[in-house]
Amino acid sequence: MKYIKIIFPLLLCMSAIFPACKKNVLRVSPYELTEGKALFKVVYASPYFKNPGVVVRVNDEIVSSPITYATPYPGGGLNTGGGSYADYFSVKAGENTVSLSILKVGTGTDSVLLYKTPVTLTANEFQSLHITDTSTSTTSVLIKDAANKPDSGLVEYRFLNLIPNGGPLDLYFGTTKVASNIAFKQITDTFHLAAGNSLAWSLRLAGGSTTLGTAYTSASTVANQRVFTVIARGYSGPATTDIRSPKISLVYNK
Repeated sequence: MKYIKIIFPLLLCMSAIFPACKKNVLRVSPYELTEGKALFKVVYASPYFKNPGVVVRVNDEIVSSPITYATPYPGGGLNTGGGSYADYFSVKAGENTVSLSILKVGTGTDSVLLYKTPVTLTANEFQSLHITDTSTSTTSVLIKDAANKPDSGLVEYRFLNLIPNGGPLDLYFGTTKVASNIAFKQITDTFHLAAGNSLAWSLRLAGGSTTLGTAYTSASTVANQRVFTVIARGYSGPATTDIRSPKISLVYNK
């Protein structure tokens, strides 16, 4: 399996908005571990109404181009920004600092620091930092992701509730409840579905019968041997046409 090297000094030096360049090499791989390193991604799910572009910093160095809500970085997902790969950064294990900020126009310096948090990463594990809510209420949860694919014929999932004001949620696939009574920032154990049977994913308030927000359907959500984190994002209350309304996304882990 090949590795993709992202060498940001070259990219930054070529861009007029980053006049100063420092060494910062982060290696990305969809499926393989780098011995002694932690594999890490940031899932940006803070539902700002104006949806500004933000940059991710790891240990005070910029590691992304501007991304918008809702984007896993690196990598991507379904009903998200980003691509169709299960990429991760390879970074040092132990204590790290992650931040999100809006840059001043024409510079590489921060205009608005949206969020900053320490994270303790474990060597030889895949981990994702999911960031949600806005302003001074911004918060995050660090989760350990799957290391392996399921058997052929199956798709693997976990469900994470990132809606701050929605209360505990149930997750449905078609008419089947696949996760029950999941509180804000709580994540389920893994569960599996048969590959190829495309039905609608939907959210309900725990124990209720009314769909929260809009359902999401894509045949790609049941692709053979893929691994996803299903996230509930947004806020309960805004109209479905509002970017902040409740939605379901699936983040690629494998």
